[in-house]
Amino acid sequence: MVMPRLKRSPAQGDTNTPRTIRFPPRLRTQIAADAARCGRSFEAHVLAILRHHYGESVDIAPTPALVLALARGSVEGIPDSDRRRLARRLSESDRR
Repeated sequence: MVMPRLKRSPAQGDTNTPRTIRFPPRLRTQIAADAARCGRSFEAHVLAILRHHYGESVDIAPTPALVLALARGSVEGIPDSDRRRLARRLSESDRR
């Protein structure tokens, strides 16, 4: 028996856009148990499975809020004068 091909939707912009994946409860339970057995979080285990099957290019992009939180954390404790200098250097390198 030949499986029918799935209809492809037209290209939708950036392929790196994060998507929500919903797992049926039974599958989620199985993945969670396997993740625990391997000492990984659920998300890390899903990534490991996808990378094993599709290669290293599989990744989950962080949310914009997380990126901003990490950026804020990276400058925490730096004096304001140094922050201004750092921001100026970063904006100069963006113009090049």
